[in-house]
Amino acid sequence: MAFRILNNYEADLGLTYLSFNRRKLSTIEQQLSTGLRIVRAANDATDLFIADYLKHTYTGLQRGTLNAEYGLSAARIADDALGKIYDLLVKIKDKLVEAANAHTMDERKAAQQYINEYVRNIAQIINQTEFNGRKLLSGDYFEVQFGSHKDDYLIMNANSSFSGALAIKAKAGSTETAYAAISFNTTTLVGYDKLGGGTYKISLGTVNAFTLQAASSQYSVIQASIENVEKIMTAIDRIRGYYGAVENKLQNIIENNQIMVDNMKEAESQVRNVDYASAFAEFQRLNLVTQANVASIAQANQIPQLVLQLMR
Repeated sequence: MAFRILNNYEADLGLTYLSFNRRKLSTIEQQLSTGLRIVRAANDATDLFIADYLKHTYTGLQRGTLNAEYGLSAARIADDALGKIYDLLVKIKDKLVEAANAHTMDERKAAQQYINEYVRNIAQIINQTEFNGRKLLSGDYFEVQFGSHKDDYLIMNANSSFSGALAIKAKAGSTETAYAAISFNTTTLVGYDKLGGGTYKISLGTVNAFTLQAASSQYSVIQASIENVEKIMTAIDRIRGYYGAVENKLQNIIENNQIMVDNMKEAESQVRNVDYASAFAEFQRLNLVTQANVASIAQANQIPQLVLQLMR
């Protein structure tokens, strides 16, 4: 074996492997300091894509859950307002039944005054019932983006083109003999749920202007008004049923979103986060190897010095 001093292959090889091990050690140090197995795309591009997809999906779900809670609040507001309208309709029916049994026009006029005031209250409720600027009972729809993707939405009180919204109208008589009227602008209440199958419809019955007249000398007019208020009450019940179903749907969506967020966070953690036990074991191993590299380089550099001693 020849002895040379111009090139030191052993030392060069030791330096090369020292550089390799130092880069690996640097990666482990980054993982231990950040808690992440994937610090940059170079660590694992495929798993980075999976982890990022999970992250933006559950982030969207978290926002969607908040949107669904807003939608739930809007549905509850509409439901409660309709319940109050129904209570007023019960009072109106009571006055119509009273008028049907009255024997003087003065009694019927008094009943009409009560009815007109109740209808004014109904008109007030309709106009005041809103959420975030949307008039929930007078022709506005309410959309809910409850999920992270483009099809994760539903529309309350409208179809996919945001049309067909229900509007309830109430107008009281201006005098003690003028009749009141309540009407609906459509025969059907529509809703839209992209993931649930699209547009669905609920029949409300007739949409004629339902007259409510107690101050009449004709018994048949009062009887017709009693029938009209019953039709209105039926329609209100169906609308309440719709909003009640929407409330249940949104509550289920909120609960499902929360479960999905928890599971996706756990999945992302499995993909992205570092296993500290294995990472620290690897860190210790690389530390020992690096120390051995340094020691071997030192030994390799002593060989040319020993050769030079032959020249003394």
